[in-house]
Amino acid sequence: MTGTSLSRRRLLTGATAAAASLALTGCVGRSEGVYAQVSGEVPPQFARRERVVLWSAFTSANAKILQSVIDGFNGSQQDIFCEIQVFPGYSPLDSKLAASFAVSQVPDIVTLSDVNWNRYFLAETLEPLNGYFDAGFGPDAFHPRFLAEGTIRDQVYWLPWARSTPLFYYNKEIFAGAGLPDRGPKTFTELREWGRQLKGFRYRGSPVKMRGYSSTDDWYFQGSTWAFNGGYSDGMAPRLDSEQTVAALEFDRAFIHDDQMAYLAADMNADFVAGVTATICNSTGALTSLLKAAKFEFGAAFLPEQNGPGVPTGGSGLAIMRNATKARKQATWEVVKYLAETGAPEWSLNTGYLPVTTSSLNSSKIKERNAKTPAYQVAQDQLSRARQPDAMRRYVNEAIAEVLIALQKVYASDADPGEVLHEAAQNLNPGIQRVLPKYRRLVTS
Repeated sequence: MTGTSLSRRRLLTGATAAAASLALTGCVGRSEGVYAQVSGEVPPQFARRERVVLWSAFTSANAKILQSVIDGFNGSQQDIFCEIQVFPGYSPLDSKLAASFAVSQVPDIVTLSDVNWNRYFLAETLEPLNGYFDAGFGPDAFHPRFLAEGTIRDQVYWLPWARSTPLFYYNKEIFAGAGLPDRGPKTFTELREWGRQLKGFRYRGSPVKMRGYSSTDDWYFQGSTWAFNGGYSDGMAPRLDSEQTVAALEFDRAFIHDDQMAYLAADMNADFVAGVTATICNSTGALTSLLKAAKFEFGAAFLPEQNGPGVPTGGSGLAIMRNATKARKQATWEVVKYLAETGAPEWSLNTGYLPVTTSSLNSSKIKERNAKTPAYQVAQDQLSRARQPDAMRRYVNEAIAEVLIALQKVYASDADPGEVLHEAAQNLNPGIQRVLPKYRRLVTS
């Protein structure tokens, strides 16, 4: 049940794509509207249309759903053809996008993650979007909470699409068998108490743990740092090795190594579905797939608090490339309008991602689904507690990799949380200093 060890070299190599995007800073965003379009295939029936290229990080079922939405767009009018080019996740897309600027060829619209888009903003490669809104299609087409996260100095650069928060998922059969309440824990302290109560319990003949952890995504840890009054940073001032942040990681260490009721999972979703673990914290975007895979009834609840709530937003949104031609950018905006007004309900309904547009929030089908399966409504209700990740996580390329290294050491090897977080903070200082001048000029000043 132990996850694969992640070396420092391997994790930092994974950050090089994002680093490449910042290496472009100062030489990319200067030449607006002159970059060629990336190559691709245009079906003969669309040959005379303005071509828009959408780079997508969605694979498998979600890729098919997005293609269905775009097929609807292509069939709804006769002037524009939108081609989707799929990448196996955000990191490969990020790497290819950085490389595309080096050869002056860019896609038109990109699904950038909640952290990657900030780096391309600093590189001045994203199109400001306020000027595209009009009386017929304005900012009110999007959920104001999520639209604000893509806005810097009152200018919109990143539009919400596949947005999510983590939820607390629990196996109702295990909870009932162990005499636990049919709800999520209100605090981390209560979660640990429940873990002690669960100790020795067997589910379908096998021992069960309280929680499976992932060392490949620090998103959940970002939330727990806030719950303990910690964080990654305050603005760009580091808080990673603060007493409060260390306390959040110490909770995890004790839960895993002292109580032995949590563990580092190779695949926490698979373990949850198999009944190996009673609970996981996972994305709202995973709800649909979990419902299909689980052979038992499970509940979804708000994340536990401690000194306060700790709910990070995540997922991805849509950004238009500043360096595309004016004609391509205007055609791309027509794609955006279709996605927001017509495609968004289909996307949210079939993927499980949160409704992020007015059309999806008002969708009768989504309201009916939420009434039938209340876990979807729990995800929407938890938004009132959520906030976007700290600035250091969003703007400093190496931040996620360094935190993942710290988590790996604690989860797998019982390392001292204070020591590993202090080391991570020290390692991140050069990255902070590198980003700080542009951050101050473009974001805060």
